[in-house]
Amino acid sequence: LMLFASSCTETKGTPVDFGSACVAENDGKVLEVAGYLEPRKFMYCSNRGGRMECGFDLKESPGSEKTFRVDLEQGSGANTVNELASGFKPEDVKIRDKNGEEINLSERVRLTGKTSIVPPFGNAEGVCFMQAEKIEQ
Repeated sequence: LMLFASSCTETKGTPVDFGSACVAENDGKVLEVAGYLEPRKFMYCSNRGGRMECGFDLKESPGSEKTFRVDLEQGSGANTVNELASGFKPEDVKIRDKNGEEINLSERVRLTGKTSIVPPFGNAEGVCFMQAEKIEQ
């Protein structure tokens, strides 16, 4: 019974402002961040940690320079993105929220997931990304 109850719990994260998501103190934490999803210029999907994921940019506002990477699970159910063929167009991207409802890329979303942060070091840029588990409209 305990196993069943734990499998029904929803991913919960600590709500943070967009600008505060990528601070070093948030490395490894489950966060909740709002923004706008946008396909990356070089879309890449790979099997990381046992699930096929595709990288998107989460932007503070449409057209904003403030962005960080979000990995969405590829699939056909809730909290997933459809498999993307080579040469896809933005209208080919189908993302589903936690209820399995398709969202429009122009809609603001709230994502919850584990955040990984590597601060800048020397001449190397820092890295900030989220492995999204939940997508809400």
